[in-house]
Amino acid sequence: MRSDTAKIKVTTIRDGERDIEAKAGANLLEVLRDNNVPIAANCGGRGTCGKCVVNVGGEDRLACQMEAADGMQLKVTGEEDSFVILEDYASGEKLAETIENFDDLGVAVDIGTTTVVLQLIDSKGGKIASTRSFLNPQRQYGEDVISRIQYANEGGLDVLRDAIRSYLLSAVTSLCSDAGVEPARLRHICIAGNTTMMYLLLGYACNSLGVYPFEPEFPHKEKYSFDEVFGTDMCDCPVYLLPWVSAYVGGDITAGYLDCRGKGGETIFLIDMGTNGEMMLWTGERVFCCSTAAGPAFEGGGITYGTGSIPGAISKIDLVDGAYVCETIGGAEPVGICGSGVLDASACLLRAEVVDETGRMDDEHFDEGVVIAARKNNKPILFTQKDVRELQLAKSAIRAGVEILLSEAGLSISQLDAVYLAGGFGQKLRIESAVEVGLLPADMAQKVRSIGNSSLGGCARVCRDLSMLGDAQQLARKTKEMPLSTHPKFQDLFLDNMAFGDI
Repeated sequence: MRSDTAKIKVTTIRDGERDIEAKAGANLLEVLRDNNVPIAANCGGRGTCGKCVVNVGGEDRLACQMEAADGMQLKVTGEEDSFVILEDYASGEKLAETIENFDDLGVAVDIGTTTVVLQLIDSKGGKIASTRSFLNPQRQYGEDVISRIQYANEGGLDVLRDAIRSYLLSAVTSLCSDAGVEPARLRHICIAGNTTMMYLLLGYACNSLGVYPFEPEFPHKEKYSFDEVFGTDMCDCPVYLLPWVSAYVGGDITAGYLDCRGKGGETIFLIDMGTNGEMMLWTGERVFCCSTAAGPAFEGGGITYGTGSIPGAISKIDLVDGAYVCETIGGAEPVGICGSGVLDASACLLRAEVVDETGRMDDEHFDEGVVIAARKNNKPILFTQKDVRELQLAKSAIRAGVEILLSEAGLSISQLDAVYLAGGFGQKLRIESAVEVGLLPADMAQKVRSIGNSSLGGCARVCRDLSMLGDAQQLARKTKEMPLSTHPKFQDLFLDNMAFGDI
């Protein structure tokens, strides 16, 4: 008689070998999710991304296309629990050896679409007491904000909300434990993230974020109780959320403004090149912003052999005597190509004349692609014609956004005092490659500075000085958003910038 229970042996990098139980016939991806097994599922389990790879009996299969069976033994080969998470920001202090003010502790939190970082801040002393980070657990239900909005709207809102709350609560507890204090000693928590991440944290319906005219249904409220945000009364400290400007320009950008402010200059351009490329330009008096549907190429998504920032991800590529010389994160064996490697790969192929200025590969490589490196099993890591097109779409959207904001502000690049690149991709990219493919104008290169996790940096500043919340609110109120999808210049600029090279 067939058992209704499936006993499964799972091997992962993080936990080693463990046994889990599930209902026989249940979707294997759902089973792994329910048992907190880290596994990528960028498409939300629709079978299109090819990332939820598990090895069963020596054969690689997609978990989302399998059923749980009793006696199954599998190894999760596509897991991402070894992600290298960006915790640094330009204004960050070093970890404090001792905490000076136990009665004035705050927590700064950046909830990114991919990663989440928290810091325990000795507010009066201004030092970082402890840091924690983790992959956003919602990633298992979709890689980008659009797929998560869709999942939430199809009945998964509570699942997404509870997933992030559970991880945050655990991280807050760990931060306090690291510093030898009780969570009850916390005075305040400051959180930033894009608008969708804030909606999911609060359990707000996301319907309005995913349909035209893409306007937030629920207004921002600056101050929340701990229970409102975390769903528990473990602490009674207030929680502050940085204000969002629109559906796709969130509190992570207003936090970034706070982090950049005071670094010198009045006319400043902030660019965060994530899946949803967000940009803000302020002149001292006026503020302009926009977001671009840049796609996941800058984070390794949508790329045939793309991967996130994990050990073995190819992050740098040079063309030396006709050969591709690669550097990987952590110096590990190559496993795929992350965002900065995608940018370098395109620049190298242009130099080698394998790809022309229109983005077309030569006949020799058009069908199969170019071998960039080999994995441990000697299987090639290819960069394909499709990958080139993905990069073109992403870089063209960003470049068009840059040009539109400058035009609306009536500024030339020479009038900018500084250009700040935020986020993990901005931290790793090589400016020369960005210029070579036309992602950034050549005139901008000398003004560019990578500033790391500016969203976290802005939250840390608020933890040290709560009066900065007023500055963030003022910024959000005075910011003029430029919706690119309806801007009269966007389509022409987007098409013009599809070509490679500095336009």
